[in-house]
Amino acid sequence: MKRINLIIMALVMAMTAVAQTLNVRQGNVTWQFPAAQTGEMTFDEGETLTIMDKTFTLADVDEMAVDASVVNDNTVSVSYNGTTATVTIAGNVAQYVDVAISGAHVTINQTNTADVDGDEITYVLSGTSADGSLTLGGSYKCTISLAGITLTNPSGAAINIANKKRIQISAKKDTENTLSDGANGEQKACIYSKGQLQLQGNGRLTVTGNTAHAIKSGDYIQVKNLTLTIPSAVKDGISCNKYFQMKSGSVTIYGVGDDGIQADLESDDDTTAETDGHEDENSGNLYVEGGTLTVTVPAAAAGGKCMKAEGLARIDGGSLSLTANGKVDTTDNTDPSYTAAIKGNSVTVNGGTVDIKVTGAAGRGISADDTITTNGGTLTINNSAEPTTISSDVKGAKGLKALNMALNDGIITINMSGNASKAIRCGDGTQSTNGNGGGWPFGAGGPGGGGPGGGFPGGGSTWTNVTGTYTQGRSDGTGPTMTISQTGSTYSSSSAKAIKAICAVTIYGGQTEVTTKSSGGEGLESKTSIDIQGGRHYFQCYDDCLNSAGKIFFNGGITVCWSNGNDAVDSNAGTTGAITIGNGIAFAYTTKGAPEEGFDCDNNSYIQITGNGIGISAGGSQGGGGGWGGSSSGSTISNATQGYKFITSTINYNTGCYYTLTDASGKNLVTYSFAASCNSSLALFTAKGMAKGSSYNVRYSTTAPTDADTVWHGLYLGSSDAGTNSVTSFTAQ
Repeated sequence: MKRINLIIMALVMAMTAVAQTLNVRQGNVTWQFPAAQTGEMTFDEGETLTIMDKTFTLADVDEMAVDASVVNDNTVSVSYNGTTATVTIAGNVAQYVDVAISGAHVTINQTNTADVDGDEITYVLSGTSADGSLTLGGSYKCTISLAGITLTNPSGAAINIANKKRIQISAKKDTENTLSDGANGEQKACIYSKGQLQLQGNGRLTVTGNTAHAIKSGDYIQVKNLTLTIPSAVKDGISCNKYFQMKSGSVTIYGVGDDGIQADLESDDDTTAETDGHEDENSGNLYVEGGTLTVTVPAAAAGGKCMKAEGLARIDGGSLSLTANGKVDTTDNTDPSYTAAIKGNSVTVNGGTVDIKVTGAAGRGISADDTITTNGGTLTINNSAEPTTISSDVKGAKGLKALNMALNDGIITINMSGNASKAIRCGDGTQSTNGNGGGWPFGAGGPGGGGPGGGFPGGGSTWTNVTGTYTQGRSDGTGPTMTISQTGSTYSSSSAKAIKAICAVTIYGGQTEVTTKSSGGEGLESKTSIDIQGGRHYFQCYDDCLNSAGKIFFNGGITVCWSNGNDAVDSNAGTTGAITIGNGIAFAYTTKGAPEEGFDCDNNSYIQITGNGIGISAGGSQGGGGGWGGSSSGSTISNATQGYKFITSTINYNTGCYYTLTDASGKNLVTYSFAASCNSSLALFTAKGMAKGSSYNVRYSTTAPTDADTVWHGLYLGSSDAGTNSVTSFTAQ
């Protein structure tokens, strides 16, 4: 006993002589006490020694030594070396940390840090072990600093955090860190945390999940600055509850068996929307605010999504590259799950650059149970997915799919090449097929498209209980710049379309360019109505450019429709006002030849002119000229607010010519040109300034006007050109 006293006295004297550190070691755990902090050390009856409120049983102490070690307060260092690990604990937190080591498996329980100047403990991990782990318990916030570690736990999680408080995992600058877990285990992830998990730092971290997820939290997950790579995971790459937030950094995920990133609700009992500062939020939301996110779902992942949110998925910034190659999950044939780049209850794109590629069968670019909203940013979708048949029902790929669409702004490019695919699919309802479209005996339009149905035999259908809305642009005329290319074909009676809306369509503004290449490839189809109120829009389609089971309104903006295989504009409303020209501008023509029409609404008299817009059409005749409507088509528009004229004699329109409608004095009302030769047996002319009983001329020149205020796909507005060669003349009705 006297010898122990003398040793302790010698150590104390050595510490006080210069700035020294007392090291107390028990097995592979060392506590470090700087002389300046130790104060009074209590030695009790030769059995225990208390230093900075940490009490040691002397019989368990293997070594006490004094050296010049520099101690970093609030730090616990864990160093892995093959089958062993050593732990070094700063003296100021020694009383709050209990450590157990088995080989290279380290278990730490943290009891408190409230008395350490409000700071938290940092656990610094370094070294290498092929059979090691860190298990962390307690109920206080802390940081795990990765300082160059390669750690594999063949029997469980590499890092298992039972602490339900906020935990930061930070990769130190310029370090490479690799974590892997074992296969066929019971762990939920390679990195698992019961509490909030913040992944950050300026280093690199690679995580592999060989049993389930790569990274999982029972609370939210936030990513900032970190360069994170997940090369494989049996389930999700990242899975969390409450919400996921990526603020910056670089995240790359591939080789997953399910979703790249998934955000769920913790429970349905305390669901919240987004909260201020995300305080106490339980939304199931997924936020990307910046950084670079690259996610690839492989072909083997059934129903896999690059990003999946039980709540809202919102992109505010950053650069996203998302590839969905997964197959269809048919575990429940009544509710199959398709691969997708982004899936949420709702999805909003406010900014950033989102580049999506889809190849998985019937895959989706962005899919929402409720609403897809775009307010900015650049969104590009390249979808080459082919259809699949489930319970005799053909399921085609989708670019955007939701109950509601609010495409307010941004740059949107969608390229679809799969058969039976839809670039945009919006709305829902109950569909019943009656074989005749509710109209003419040939179904949706009869062979010529001139009948009340507007299509081909047996194609008619009725939609009831319709829900959803489709809006494009804002009421001030601003809106997205949207380009859609649909090169797919019909598959087993399911047509490839650019935009299909079960619900009403309202286009307020923006710029739209749509092309389709095959039979059935309509540009914009609505089962309810189409109302264009502003913007500039161009449809070059094999099939109908605009098709509606209800009415079509040109209340504003500029719309050019060119079909080379069917009608340019086709309304099946079968009533007065089926096609209405308000204050909008519509140039509609078909180069298919009779009986396809520029404006098809079953009867000329169904057309209404309610404003002072422009309506120019060219194509086959309504109810004549080879059409299928007999002589039922009238040629008088009731209550027209300006002059108009139907020309039923043949006009041969040629490319390279610029046709101008003028009044008797030669004033230019509108100039138009054709992308391909068009032989018209029914042409409608109406324009601002036309008056009933006045004379008008159509002439052409071989040079385009150079003084037009507006030029849009063959329309020249505001020009003074009067044409040089006569085409036709008429007196307005």
